[in-house]
Amino acid sequence: MAKKIVIDPVTRIEGHLKIEVEVKDGKVVDAHSTGALFRGFEIILKDRDPRDASQITQRICGVCPTSHASASVRTLDSAFKVKPPKNGRVLRNIILGSDYAWDHVLHFYHLAALDYVRGPGTEPFVPRYDGDYRLDEKTNQVAVNQYLEALKIKALGHELTAMWGGKGPIVQGMVVGGATAIPTREEISGYKERAKKVIDFIANTYLPTVYLIGGAYKDLFNVGTGCKNFLSYGVFCQGPS
Repeated sequence: MAKKIVIDPVTRIEGHLKIEVEVKDGKVVDAHSTGALFRGFEIILKDRDPRDASQITQRICGVCPTSHASASVRTLDSAFKVKPPKNGRVLRNIILGSDYAWDHVLHFYHLAALDYVRGPGTEPFVPRYDGDYRLDEKTNQVAVNQYLEALKIKALGHELTAMWGGKGPIVQGMVVGGATAIPTREEISGYKERAKKVIDFIANTYLPTVYLIGGAYKDLFNVGTGCKNFLSYGVFCQGPS
C-alpha cells in the first residue's frame, strides 16, 4: 500500500509550493506539485510601457531581484534593437556580480546552514525542528559565529549592489541600452575596498565552511539526484569593446 506524504508549504522559495508524493516500497511512485501563490506578473506587465519591465519583474523575488532585472533589460535590448556600450555592459555585470556575492552568502548561512548547524537556544534560532546535526561542538560553534559575521557581509554586498544599481536589493541602475551610473574615481576606489572584504570572506570563510559541512553529509549527495543534463550559457554578458 502506498504512503502519501504532503509538504505544504515548501518554504524558503519565492512563491510557496505544495508537494504531494506517494511512496511505495521505499520508492516515489507518483508526485504532484502545486503553485500555491499566484502573483500575476504577466498580467501586471500587460499594456505597460515595456521599459517598466526591469523594475516590475524584480519584485518577483526579494533575494534574487537583480537576475530578473538583468534578464528584462537584455530582452528589452533585443526588442529595441540596441546594443549597450562597453561601460554599460560592464556596469551591468558588476551590479549583477555584486548581487551574486551577497545572495550566495545569504542562501548558505541564513537559509540553509541551520539545517546542519545547531544554533543556540535563543531567538532567532528557535523555535526549530530537530535536525540531523553531525558537526562536533567546536566546529558547530565556529559556523554559528560565521552566521552572525555573514550578516555584516550581506549588508556590505547590498552596498556594492547599490553603488551603481541605485539601491538594493531592488536596483534601478539597469536600463534598456546599458546602465544609468557614471562611476567616479572615488566610487571605484570605494567599491574595490568593500569588494575586497566580501571576496576575502567568501574565499577564506564561506567556501571552507561549505566544504567542511558538505563533508559531514556526503550520504546526501545523491538524494534527489536528477538526470544532471543541464545547459548553462552564462549570465555575465561578454562582447567586443
